Amino acid sequence: MRKYTKTVGALAAASALVAGYASAEIEGEVHVGYATNYEFRFVDLGDDLVEAGVDLSYALNEDWSIKGGAWYGSVNDDVALDNELDLYGAVATSLGPVNLEFGYIFYTYPGSDFHDTQEVYASAFVDIFAGISAGAAYYYDFDNLNGWYLQPELRWSHDFNECLKLNLSTGVGIADGLGSQVSSDAFYIGDTHDGFQGWFVKAELPWEFRDGVTLTPYLKYTDADSGLAGDSNTFEGGQEHIVAGVKLAVGF
Repeated sequence: MRKYTKTVGALAAASALVAGYASAEIEGEVHVGYATNYEFRFVDLGDDLVEAGVDLSYALNEDWSIKGGAWYGSVNDDVALDNELDLYGAVATSLGPVNLEFGYIFYTYPGSDFHDTQEVYASAFVDIFAGISAGAAYYYDFDNLNGWYLQPELRWSHDFNECLKLNLSTGVGIADGLGSQVSSDAFYIGDTHDGFQGWFVKAELPWEFRDGVTLTPYLKYTDADSGLAGDSNTFEGGQEHIVAGVKLAVGF
């Protein structure tokens, strides 16, 4: 309960901050959410994820915009990395049907600074037709882990009406120097599992039940490669995860 109260308090503070500084040129949202598991790049990092965040965007001109925000998550497991704060900044533009974004992410873990790290990333997605888009995101950790992660992805979006739509996505993960290799010793974390990490499918159902207020239930299935330690507690390989969650977002 302590973690959940802290997360909700962080959202309230973020909402007050955004309300005080937002102007006509700034867009964004504040949000809270819950998921049955914290799954990150095919690894289960804990149960009962409670999260809160704020995302801001400012249009520099017709072609370029800058983005920034923060995300805080807390899991209910008794593990070293049960609290996480991510801070990010990015620039985005479009070249015809291609949407490009270049950014930076700082990951910090209150109470365990040893695991703090930094990444830069680049993503490119192209609109194909009938709500279908395809692309990939590439992340490079230049700090604690010194490795990279690539996620090619295919997306489809369908509007049922002005308030309700369906988002589907599927993709794979490829990495070098990041995910832990399965070991016979559950306490040994040294070698990394490079190459194919796993694949996923995800379904989201955003419902804007009030102007600027959206409730999004979602379901995600991931299947990790047999050589990847897909559970942060047991370090077992080949883990399948079914994650159910919901997010409430208020846009402005």
